[in-house]
Amino acid sequence: MTVISHILVPTDGSEGALHAAEQAGDLARSLGANVTVLYVQDEDNVLAHAWGAGNIPGGAPDGLGSVDQVRNALEKRALEDELTKTAAKLGKLAKEPELVVTWGHCSAGICKYATDNNIDLIVIGSHGRSGLKRAFLGSVSQAVANQAPCPVTIVR
Repeated sequence: MTVISHILVPTDGSEGALHAAEQAGDLARSLGANVTVLYVQDEDNVLAHAWGAGNIPGGAPDGLGSVDQVRNALEKRALEDELTKTAAKLGKLAKEPELVVTWGHCSAGICKYATDNNIDLIVIGSHGRSGLKRAFLGSVSQAVANQAPCPVTIVR
């Protein structure tokens, strides 16, 4: 049996992700494991935000800005919003969780991070997308479960 010393909690800020974080916090406390909270930004969002199709608090004025400005604003928003809220749901841990923003497609980005960082377990919410998005784009949790290099716990 593999010793679980590093747990990855991917988040999109949804209720499902926050519930998964609560479960991951319980596991981390009982196992003495480190936790990383991961937010995967989609590259497709950068151009839309640069041209004003997105809303970035403190972002590029008039919706126009360099790709670097938009990327930095999106990363800052993820850190201040989704990552911070998710980390709070972990509860008190022996070691502060690491908060990470990466870029790419959600499920592929999660699996790549897990591979590159020797993650022992991924704890992910079962629902983030809903309705038509889920029907057309599929379930991120299912894709992660099928592609991950380690065990995956899907929390309902």
